[in-house]
Amino acid sequence: MARKLNGSGNEITQKRREVIVRGVLSVTVISADDLPMVDLMGKADPFVTVTMKKSEMTNKTRVVNNCLNPVWNQTFDFVVEDGLHDMLVIEVWDHDTFGKDYMGRCILTLTRVILEGEYKDCFQLDEAKSGRLNLQLKWTAQHVYRDS
Repeated sequence: MARKLNGSGNEITQKRREVIVRGVLSVTVISADDLPMVDLMGKADPFVTVTMKKSEMTNKTRVVNNCLNPVWNQTFDFVVEDGLHDMLVIEVWDHDTFGKDYMGRCILTLTRVILEGEYKDCFQLDEAKSGRLNLQLKWTAQHVYRDS
């Protein structure tokens, strides 16, 4: 609650309304191009993890064997409580018999998808020598108002 004084010094109480941008984010992991070689054979068995930072909800694609240009075309839905203050973390991993090797990642805010509703784009992998991720994002809003 915000408090103000009027001209005579009396306190005026005002309620502020805060918009919580709530909705469902659909993330389609389409494909990747030019992934870096991480093992000695010059190949990779990549898969992608898609995580909402605040809720730590994670989904992952299937593994595509022996490929540096994999195609997944897999869609994941996330219920997002506060889209303006959340982030999407997308990491690419190489599946190995004894675990997994990190290949790179993209971190996205939800601002663009909230404003545009839906878009498809190619994102350069951070922390990697090469590699791009092709993603499609779609936002279905549920506006919630609360007094503060």
